[in-house]
This record gives sequence, structure tokens and C-alpha cells, in this order.
Amino acid sequence: MADVQTASMVVTAIATIGLGIFTWVLARETKRLSNATAQAHVVATLEPNDWAINHLDLIVTNTGNAAAHDVEVTFSPELEKYKGNLSGERPRKRVSVLKPGQSLSSYVGEFSLYNKKTYQITTSWKHRPAEKRRLSLSYEQSLDDYEGFGTLGARSPLIQIAEQVKKLREDWQYVASGSRKLSADVYSSEDRAREQRDRQKQREEYRSRAVKKPEGDAK
Repeated sequence: MADVQTASMVVTAIATIGLGIFTWVLARETKRLSNATAQAHVVATLEPNDWAINHLDLIVTNTGNAAAHDVEVTFSPELEKYKGNLSGERPRKRVSVLKPGQSLSSYVGEFSLYNKKTYQITTSWKHRPAEKRRLSLSYEQSLDDYEGFGTLGARSPLIQIAEQVKKLREDWQYVASGSRKLSADVYSSEDRAREQRDRQKQREEYRSRAVKKPEGDAK
């Protein structure tokens, strides 16, 4: 009987140790899988401006599901050599942090200065701020893709709403300053009653003329 109890205890201990090892392996693999699936992915593109398609913006977007830290964007050839006489700061090429799905826009210049050019774009970032290892993505973008590009009206509903609100505000400024006057056509119930009485009177006069017989000549 004692041998059976001892064997049972040994089997239980071995099973407990095996379960602990299995749990540790499962936790490690779960963490590794979580780290593998939660990754940032930064893309930078040159796109026509939403308000004026003859101007160009640099759009930096984190399309991944984790934050990207210490983001850098480089171009080959450099954008600055094609800026010509345009004044202003260079487009933003460094970002401290980009949240998942976040985009940042920076004005580049007139589209005509960059038309028909191809750029080698490289984005790099860190998964965590303290890490030394950087992840990177390199690709080409040809601005010939926008050849013949055009839109009917605003490129987005928000811009269309903003333009309509701006127009209403400008029109109201003219009214408020007195340079334009509002014309209102008010048609009240009294006006409708008066019009109905006039029509009834006209109908009665018409009937009266219709039933009236012409007088004969006296003999």
C-alpha cells in the first residue's frame, strides 16, 4: 500500500512539474506572439494638398497597431534641391512618436517643382524609445502617378462643409455691415383671407353679368 502511495506522489509531482513547464512555455510564446503582432509600420508619401491639388504635402502615417518612436524620413534625391525660390521651412522629417493610425501632414511646395520625379523614400522607427534597434522600410514613389489627377469639388466632405460655412460667414458679414439688405416676402393669414374675398367678389360679379338680360327696344 505504501508503495502505491509513493508512486502516486511521484506521478503527481512529475505532472505538476510538467504542467509548470508547459505554462511557462505557453506564456513565453504568447508574449512573443503578442510582440510579433503588435508592430508599428510607418509610411511616408507625397500627396496633393486637400485644399489645392497644385500643391504638395508630405504625409507620414503609422499604419501599424503599435506606437512608433523616433520616426525618421529620408528622401533620395533630397526634396530641398527642387524647392526653388519657395520660402518656408523644410517638410517635417522627424517625429518623436506616432500613435497607431495617426498621420502628420507637412507642406512641401508647388506640385510643378516635383512633377515627373521619382524618389527613394526610407522610413525608420523604434518599437520602444529605449531600444537601439531600428526598423525600416524603403520604397520608391513616382509623382507621375498624379499625372492628370483632378477632382470634382472638394476632396473630402469636411472640406466641402468648411467651404460652405466660409461662404455663409462672408455673406452674413455683408448683411451685418449694411452693404446688403435682406428681402423677406411675408404672406400672412390676413393676406390669404383678403385674397379669398376678392376672388369671391369677382365670381359674384361675373355671375351677375351672365344672368342679366339685355333690355328690349320700346315699341
